[in-house]
Amino acid sequence: MELERTVARDSTSAVAERACRECSRRKSKVKCDRRIPNCSSCEQYSRNCSYEKPGKTPLTRRHLTEVEEELARTKALLKQLKPQQRNSSISNPQFSLVHGDEIEEENANPLQFPSRNAGPPRSSAGSYIDSSQPPLSSLTQEQDVSSARPRGMRQSPRMHFDNGIAQTTTSPNNHPTPNTDTISRSNWSTMLSLESPPTSGNFEWDERGGKVGGQKFVDGMGSLTSDVNGSGVASGAALLRITGGNNEHASGTSSPGVPNIPFAITSLSFLDGFIDAFFSHYHRSYPILHEATFRAQFMEIIPRPNGNAWQLLLYAVAALGAWSAATERTDIDTSLFEAAKARFSIDLLETGSLVLVQGLTLMSNYAQMGNKPNSSYNYYGLARRISMGIGLHKEFSFWESKPLVCEIRRRLWWCLYAFDVGSIITFSRPFDFPQSGVEVQLPANVHESDITSSTVKMPEPVDETTLYTHLRAQCMFHLATTQIYARMISVPFLTAKEMVELDDVSINPWLAALPHYFQLHAHQPPRYRLCHATLHWRYRNFKILMFRPFLVRRIMPRSGLEHDENSSSEDLQSEEISFQRCLDAAKESVELISNFWFNNQQTMMASWYGLYFLFQASLIPIICLRNNPRSPMAADWRDQIQEAIRVIESMIQLNPTAHRCLRVVRSLSQAYISADEGADGPTRESLQDQLTNLYPMMWPTLGSEFATFDEVNVL
Repeated sequence: MELERTVARDSTSAVAERACRECSRRKSKVKCDRRIPNCSSCEQYSRNCSYEKPGKTPLTRRHLTEVEEELARTKALLKQLKPQQRNSSISNPQFSLVHGDEIEEENANPLQFPSRNAGPPRSSAGSYIDSSQPPLSSLTQEQDVSSARPRGMRQSPRMHFDNGIAQTTTSPNNHPTPNTDTISRSNWSTMLSLESPPTSGNFEWDERGGKVGGQKFVDGMGSLTSDVNGSGVASGAALLRITGGNNEHASGTSSPGVPNIPFAITSLSFLDGFIDAFFSHYHRSYPILHEATFRAQFMEIIPRPNGNAWQLLLYAVAALGAWSAATERTDIDTSLFEAAKARFSIDLLETGSLVLVQGLTLMSNYAQMGNKPNSSYNYYGLARRISMGIGLHKEFSFWESKPLVCEIRRRLWWCLYAFDVGSIITFSRPFDFPQSGVEVQLPANVHESDITSSTVKMPEPVDETTLYTHLRAQCMFHLATTQIYARMISVPFLTAKEMVELDDVSINPWLAALPHYFQLHAHQPPRYRLCHATLHWRYRNFKILMFRPFLVRRIMPRSGLEHDENSSSEDLQSEEISFQRCLDAAKESVELISNFWFNNQQTMMASWYGLYFLFQASLIPIICLRNNPRSPMAADWRDQIQEAIRVIESMIQLNPTAHRCLRVVRSLSQAYISADEGADGPTRESLQDQLTNLYPMMWPTLGSEFATFDEVNVL
């Protein structure tokens, strides 16, 4: 082996980093002075003095800390040099092309951490720090994150306003077209007023934060804007089209780019608090991970899965933990999500594992809550395909897997199902989650500690709320309502009688079948109160979506959608029932959300779900009051609006979207709740004018030019 001399730079003399080979071998009593070219001892005895280059770096916490600090300093230096680099590229285009992308790529991934009171405290645990194994599978993964990140690419637009469900006909161009005879029979062209395409036909999108071409504001709740491609009749924004308003109410300021946090995330020990927050808050609603296994991998008690998939999952967990537990505005979660994205590469798409499905599912859910709904849609699609590739949708009787393994697979599949279906409904997209061929059972309602790796027989379900009660209930709700949703977004739209019947035979039985410990007024332990509350908000929100077209028809007699002269008394009675059920669901939503918000911990996760359901519910009394301020129910509508405003005002400290929602609610209702008597009369805007005034809010990138629609054909 060739021997090399290593020199430590010193201002006075050349000194080796270690003792020479002869002194080390002889264990000389005289300490080697490491002088170069010959130490004093070798020179005295005329020995061949030589020094070895160290083979491996020491696996110590001290050495790793030095490497991490050096990496942080390097990134800080690159950041300082970036403006100079840009100035140089102006006068030297060749330098810009060759080197500019590298600098941009390095700085586009700020794995950063705030320095003052920015999140959960650091944990002193971190036992892996003193382990003989390094905390990362390799330091290269932590340092060279830019090489793992794929370049940004524009996604191909997806057209999905029509899903070709039964009772449609196909035009020569293979586009589904409505059966006009059936529509005329039911007079339900009003549904199309809640689903209008952009006049330019441009469905492209760009949700990259802080990048050139990124959109000014995209709403992850599907309530303020519909430039999320296909936000149709079931989206929250749909009803805004007929309430009247202005683009400035919703668009607000530009969406923030990647936050500028001054210190790099240099150690996994910083993530302890965020992981604790994930399992204390987010995990209670969606138990997509097995907590004991994940924590053991994090602490390296058991081996971590190879590759970047586990690192991706780790930072996605940390991002959602920081987001869900936040009690004030923070950018920590955004940086942690960027760290997760940096660990995603095209190579991962050539692999399939539970860890990768978990990571992509969590990334998709975070992206939606971070106002990137189309990005979220893509992540969900990847997660779903990979999950079926590894057989999560199947169960085989001849398997000899342990109960814990089977339950982990079931939990992951049904969490993905709940997320994907919820997102589809939020943005009124065609239902494309597989139904045939899915054989996997719902997770068992057992306590987490009842099933361990040594369990050989499934325990009996318990008669109380567990970590999996909410997941089971939400999935059963979606299973009961998917056919209703498919009819809601298709034409011809259901009649009031048909909708009432579906409510009675599908949703009411689901509600009655809820276990007694998860009914509306059942007492819940604090850790399960949010997931219990969101389930009942979700149920009422779906009823609002079902029945609000009939409310619009009833409350807007000037729309040209009056009852047919041949309507039977049974039809009129069904429309009255639909009208009342929509009003009741909206009122109950406002009351339940207000009660929860002011009597429980106010976290970002609670504000996101609360705002999503509250905003849609508040539009019901708003549209009623604007079009019939002299109604005997007007006082009750004003009370609901004022209570909604009170809650949304309180959410502003946490959720930036709350400020935009508040502006919309106030602008639409202020003239009608400023006095006890309200406005002198209903709004004078026609239904078409109300649609036109709100149209820029739905497609803000198209400017103020939009087509003139025939009221009967569009509404």
